[in-house]
Amino acid sequence: MKMAKNRTLGRRFLFWASLLLWAFFLVVLGIAFTPVTGYLLKALAMKEEIRHVDAIVVLGGGVNRGRYLTLASSHRLVRGVQLYHEGKAEKIIFSGGFSQKAGVAEGAVLAQEARRMQIPSENILIEKNSRRTHEQAVETKKITDPLRWKSVILVTSYIHMKRALFCFEQAGFKVYPAPADPLERYADSPMERLDLFGKIIQEYGAMIYYRIKGWI
Repeated sequence: MKMAKNRTLGRRFLFWASLLLWAFFLVVLGIAFTPVTGYLLKALAMKEEIRHVDAIVVLGGGVNRGRYLTLASSHRLVRGVQLYHEGKAEKIIFSGGFSQKAGVAEGAVLAQEARRMQIPSENILIEKNSRRTHEQAVETKKITDPLRWKSVILVTSYIHMKRALFCFEQAGFKVYPAPADPLERYADSPMERLDLFGKIIQEYGAMIYYRIKGWI
């Protein structure tokens, strides 16, 4: 009798385990081969809005060992420098605190690269005390308040833009978004869509946390 009961429990376990495995498999297929990831991304994205402003603010996106910029930081740097050379602002602020990998502030590395891209040192400001997006907004405001700067073009990644924009508006800035990377590049292959889905979920989680903290 006991053996029969154990067999029944074993069959039930296998049934539910198989069902969960199939459900997981179907979810993965749905993420990888349907437009669902693109829809979630578009809900986060902010439309570019460019004006002449007091300053361009470029948010750091990571620095690797050897002080090499990550792909995200490189995209942001290039976009910020492009806007500067287009005459959208006379000053550019690079924001990013100390990087354990690089042993230096992200903002300082971005500024160094910007000088190589023909931006004079006197037109570059560096924010290097922040550890997260909320602090980037607060610390940047400490730099701009004595100068009475109110309006900024904010440069960061598409996925990160909405949260960053809300943080900078909360800090008191008039913000014009300038996403650094093309939206289309995120959905080229099933594996990229799976990777992107994880980043999107992480960003939604961060937005919920920021909302709870009162930062946005």
